[in-house]
Amino acid sequence: MQVQDHQFPAGKFRRRLAAGAVLLAVAVGGSATVATPAKAVPSNAAPVAAVGPVTAVGPVTAVAPARTTVVPSTVNPLPSVDPEGDPSSLSVLVNKSRPLNPASYAPDDLVNARGTGQFLRAEAAAWLNGLFQGAADAGTGGLSIVSGYRSYAQQQQVYSYYVSIYGQAYADTISARPGYSEHQTGLAVDVGNQSGSCGLDTCFGDTAAGKWVAANAYKYGFIVRYPNGYTGTTGYSYEPWHLRYVGVALATDMNRRGYPTMEQYFAGNTAAAASIKSGADLVAADSSGRLLRYPATAVGSYGAPVQIGSGWTGLKQGFVVDWDIDGVYDILAQWNNGVLGVYRGLPGGGFAGQVIVGNGGWDQMTITVGTWSHAHPRPGVVGYFPDGVLRYYPNTFGGALSGPQIIGTGWNGMELTMADWEGDGANDILARTPSGSLVNYRGDGWAGFYGPALTVGTGWQYMRALLPSFGLNDAGTRGITAQTMEGNLYNYGLGRGQWTTYAQVGSGWNSLKIFK
Repeated sequence: MQVQDHQFPAGKFRRRLAAGAVLLAVAVGGSATVATPAKAVPSNAAPVAAVGPVTAVGPVTAVAPARTTVVPSTVNPLPSVDPEGDPSSLSVLVNKSRPLNPASYAPDDLVNARGTGQFLRAEAAAWLNGLFQGAADAGTGGLSIVSGYRSYAQQQQVYSYYVSIYGQAYADTISARPGYSEHQTGLAVDVGNQSGSCGLDTCFGDTAAGKWVAANAYKYGFIVRYPNGYTGTTGYSYEPWHLRYVGVALATDMNRRGYPTMEQYFAGNTAAAASIKSGADLVAADSSGRLLRYPATAVGSYGAPVQIGSGWTGLKQGFVVDWDIDGVYDILAQWNNGVLGVYRGLPGGGFAGQVIVGNGGWDQMTITVGTWSHAHPRPGVVGYFPDGVLRYYPNTFGGALSGPQIIGTGWNGMELTMADWEGDGANDILARTPSGSLVNYRGDGWAGFYGPALTVGTGWQYMRALLPSFGLNDAGTRGITAQTMEGNLYNYGLGRGQWTTYAQVGSGWNSLKIFK
C-alpha cells in the first residue's frame, strides 16, 4: 500500500502591483440506536522514548482499502484558540483590526538575513536558511529575499506611497498601515525567484519555487500569510510571496488541521466561558467524586484546580472530547455499571445531563476515544473486550454510537491511547504492552491501519495513564502526558513521528483519576 500525496493545483490569479516594497461551532442530527458492545465468542522508572521496528509479534490489524481523497482531521477537538497579542510572540496575530501594541514595537533580536541587508528576527532567519536550501535541493531554481523587517517609520513611507499612487481604499488592500504590519514584527519576509522573475507578483505562485513554497513552507515554520481566495478573511489581496514565520509547531498544526489563515486558526476560543477551556487542561476526579479542572499555563505547567462538578464516583474512565463538534468540550464517561454516557459541555459553563450513547457491557471494555475515520468527523470509540478483538464504534450523529466494525484481533492486555504520532492528520493507536513497550499502530484515516507497527518507547509499564495534550507548551504543540504509579506527571512532546521534548509537569496526582 502506498501513501498518496494530494496537492491542489494552483489557480489563475490577479496580478498585484507592488512597487512600494522597493522603498523599503447542542443539537443532535439524525437518529441512532444506543450501541451495545458486540461480544465475540469467548475463547517507577521514566519511559524511554526510542524508535525502532516491531516484528510480527503483537496484534493483527485489519487494513482498510486505500482511498483517493484525504481531508484534514481535527486532531485538537477545539476549532480555534485565542489569538496571541504579545508583539514579541512568534504567533502574534497582526492584521487590520489587531495592531501591534505598542504601535512602535521593534524586535531586539534582528539579524542580517543571509547577508542580504534585509533583517529578520534571529529564529526566523535561521529557519529561512533551511527553507532556501530545501527549495534549491528540490530543483526550483532557488529563492531570493525581496523584503524583510520594516520599522514603524519605514512602513509609514510605504503606506503613504501606495496611497499617493492608488488612493487609500485600494492601498488598504495591498499595504498595511504603520503599526499594523507583519513586517514590523521581524517575522515576515517577501521572497521571489532567484532569477528575479515574478518579483512581488501573483505569478510567483505559478512558478516552481512558488508552488514548492506553498506546499513545504510549514516544514520550516513559515506559512503563506495571504493565500488566494481569502481577502475577505485577511483583508489583503493574494500574496504568494509573503511568508510569515510562526514556528514549526504552529505551522504544522495549521497544515495538519487544514487552516489556511491565522485569522481562522486564531478565531477566538468558543469555549472561553465553558468549564473545560483548552485541549491542554487536565480534568480529573478525586476520591470524593469532585470533578476538577487544572488549567494549562501554556508554558508547560498547570495552575490550581477549579471544581467543575461533583458526584463522579463509580467511574471506570473519563474522556475529554468534543462529542458533537460544536467547539465546546464534553465528557464521555465509562461507568462501572456498563453504561457509556456523554455530558455535553455548555458554552456558558457546566454540563447538560447524561445522554446514554452505549448501554450494557462497556465496563468490560478497554477503550480509547477520538477521530478515527475521515468519513466520520465526530470522535468515535475504539476498544476491545478481554477476547482482544478490536472494534470501532462510529459516532455518526453526535448522539448514540452506531454498530461496530472489527478492525483487528490479538489486542489482549493492551492499554490504548489515540494520538496522531505521524503528524499526518490521521490518528494512530499508541498501545502499551504488558511488558511496557509503547507501540504505534499507524491509522490510515479510514478506520484501518497502514504500514508496520513501530516501537516508540520502553519502560512504560510504570505509567498509570497516558493521555494526549494540545497546546501545553505553546500554540500548536502536541504531546502525551503520562501519570506514573507514584503520581508524577511527565509530558512527552510529539513532533512528526518522533518525541521532541520531555519534562516533569506535576506531582502528587496518585489519588486522582485523570481523564484521557
